[in-house]
Amino acid sequence: MVQIDAGHFSRDASVELSETLAKPVSYKLMYFPMLSNGATGRDLLAYGGVEWSSVAPADWKSEKNQTPFHLMPLLFVTGENGKTATLAETVVIEHYLAKKFGLLGSNEYEESIIKSLHSSSAAVQNAFAGAVTWNAPEAKAGALGFFTTATLPTWIATHERHLNDNGNNGHYLGDKLSLADIRTANAIEHFATQPESAALMAIINKSVPLTKLRDTVAKHPKMVQWRSGAEYKGFYEGNIAFFANPFAFMT
Repeated sequence: MVQIDAGHFSRDASVELSETLAKPVSYKLMYFPMLSNGATGRDLLAYGGVEWSSVAPADWKSEKNQTPFHLMPLLFVTGENGKTATLAETVVIEHYLAKKFGLLGSNEYEESIIKSLHSSSAAVQNAFAGAVTWNAPEAKAGALGFFTTATLPTWIATHERHLNDNGNNGHYLGDKLSLADIRTANAIEHFATQPESAALMAIINKSVPLTKLRDTVAKHPKMVQWRSGAEYKGFYEGNIAFFANPFAFMT
């Protein structure tokens, strides 16, 4: 069990912790036992082939005050120097891991493209959460209608264009896996585990480029190894259980 003590960022030890991040030896990713905002980070760690583990808080209500923003995921990075650095915020964690594992392209321009696509796919998932998941029950139907007729089709159309520009080969850039591929695939997996999945996936599955990307990521040997295991399957089922009635978990 990880003892959370990250309510404040360390400033005095910034040089040491920079060395930790530069030369890591192991990682712990803390998140709830579900996919959601922990999915991409775990996929990246699995891809990296490094020493890592997924951990959950013992008592989140009491422990969240010991995190920088009262939110997860958190990434605990232990370095060769024996020090442990704590990274907060999903995008920071995912950018850091993607850089470590060579998933940000081959130059600065490619990195900017990958980060833009990553941001877009994270945004559409967050838009769904705000509009539908956490909306009042009486307002969900209308919000879902707008999401499926405006927000989601716009996201699909723009990403289809970028995937087609790359030859519709299951990747956004070249023929190599990138952070953008993994993040978009996880947005789709998230939609596939929602109570509204029938309506969402009926639209997404009509997109040949996005379906190909999802399949390409899922069939990567490192993803197959990770996602075929009991731990990942537990997170997948955890997503379904949580989002069936998310408000029940907040009491």
